[in-house]
Amino acid sequence: MGSTESHNVSLPQNDDGKDSRRQEIKQARSKYELEQKTFGLDESEQQLVNIVNVPPMLKAVPWEEKRSCIDMLRFVWTSLRYQIYQYWGSALQWLCHFLFRHSRWTIDDMVNQFSFPSPLKEPKGCKVWRTEAIDKEDQKLLQRYQADYWFAWERMNGVTRNLIKQIKIIPASFAPFVNNIEQDHPYLGNISLQKHAEEGNIYIVDLSDVAIDEDTPVSPIAFFVIWNKKLMPVAIVLDKRNPDEKVHTPANKGSTEELRPWVNARMWFGMADASYHESITHLGFTHLLMDGVSVCMHRNISSRHPIYKLLHPHFRYLHTINENAIDDLINLGGYVDRDMYFDREHMLKLIATHNENWTYSIDARIRTSLEKRGVMDLPGYFFRDDALSIHSAIRTFVEEYATHYYRNDQEVQLDEEIQAFREELTRKRTMTPGGGCGMNGIPELTNIENLVDILTNFIYINSVEHSATNFPQYEQYGFSPNFPAMLHGLPKEGMTDLNTNIPTKREMLSTIKIMKVLTLCLTNSLGDYEKVYLNKMDEAGRTFVRNFQKQLIGIEADINQRNMDLEAKNNQNLVQEYTYEWLRPKNVLNSISI
Repeated sequence: MGSTESHNVSLPQNDDGKDSRRQEIKQARSKYELEQKTFGLDESEQQLVNIVNVPPMLKAVPWEEKRSCIDMLRFVWTSLRYQIYQYWGSALQWLCHFLFRHSRWTIDDMVNQFSFPSPLKEPKGCKVWRTEAIDKEDQKLLQRYQADYWFAWERMNGVTRNLIKQIKIIPASFAPFVNNIEQDHPYLGNISLQKHAEEGNIYIVDLSDVAIDEDTPVSPIAFFVIWNKKLMPVAIVLDKRNPDEKVHTPANKGSTEELRPWVNARMWFGMADASYHESITHLGFTHLLMDGVSVCMHRNISSRHPIYKLLHPHFRYLHTINENAIDDLINLGGYVDRDMYFDREHMLKLIATHNENWTYSIDARIRTSLEKRGVMDLPGYFFRDDALSIHSAIRTFVEEYATHYYRNDQEVQLDEEIQAFREELTRKRTMTPGGGCGMNGIPELTNIENLVDILTNFIYINSVEHSATNFPQYEQYGFSPNFPAMLHGLPKEGMTDLNTNIPTKREMLSTIKIMKVLTLCLTNSLGDYEKVYLNKMDEAGRTFVRNFQKQLIGIEADINQRNMDLEAKNNQNLVQEYTYEWLRPKNVLNSISI
């Protein structure tokens, strides 16, 4: 869109230049077209994936959406830097094999990858593995507890933190496993699973959706319990479809070798979690979902509109990074096919299946999601606390902003641009031109309240939701045993060697490169809008932004204080609490720019 004078902010029904305004939208529609991407799949593959249910995207990225020269250079340099590191690491391994016949790549080698003089910062997952002496003969009992807590903590505060839910009844399908689980369990305290469930202490993370009714090696589910005011793992079943499947439980007794099947189960569960994360939590329902929303905004709302000026900063660089993602990650031979366990066809089918059932009222509203999952009182769920605080601040900002420009509900109803925006969001998806986003459950825009709700949640997804799912990636994925994008072979019962299924060095370094690029910050922090956007607002709009920034400063201070208190209360003789930094407002970006 062309530049707009700051004072030219108006609703369409109040604009004296209606003809030029409509002409502007007409031109925008020629640049911003919705398209159901096929990602290079042939017709039979498209039918298998049900490609029409993948969120639609921008057909072609116009120059206005490209990165600035400086940001492009930063992106290219970061990618090139870690590409060189990947090639150098792979070449070094080949040389060691040639000179010393040292051919086997092990978890110890992975740990050493981050030792001096490595240029890589040690990921959190590696630090936990090393400091808690995982798979070491001298691992102490407290270290076992701490490693188990880290596994549970990642389910609450890691990249996939919207799946954990409370259950009050143990599922009937899980009955065959109960006796084995309860026997001499370190965290159940001689109380039955059902009793714990009735008291509200049992939580699950069900990743069986990853299988999408296909013959996959894993369809896992994990159970957790509140123990000493902390969430701890109870059991992992790697294939809940199989009633004869072995149940894996933590242990406070036994040798390192006897503990390996449990550590191995955590690794395979993490691999399924990674597949769900990159497909659903990350790519599908931040990047792709919001791509279509941005297109609909450009196609239907004039740059003179106050709502355009409100939303525009939250789509900065979105289309460019999505174009990169298709080329480098999703297309045939990209990162997903090459270095993740499930290929791109499986990933796209998973996205399509989830999107067919996606509903705004549940999936776009964070508080509704939390309440439905019964996790409002789950201890240690810091993502929940910080996300709700920022969501409330966004809502206050949007409400203050919207009620200034709309004096009453009727003005929303008479706003043809906002109504057209919603119509295209909800219009059925089609493989031919003219389809919409097919979003279910978008409320009718008959009043200011519904408009505020939609705008709040779209801004939240572009900023908070994406930042929480994107920026911890290196800390989790960087050390493969912690959160493997790839494992080889099948999860075997009685595993006694954790090195059997681990990724190759090339695969690990490839993942490090991807995660380092994806955690590059290319836009400003939430509420700190670039001048190009602030200059197009009127003075009232800029005042509302300043009020928003003050709220975020207060939230930043609260989170910092919380984290300092957690560290101060940690007792070296007990399981330690981890601080949560990812939703400090300074760490939350305005848009899905990377």
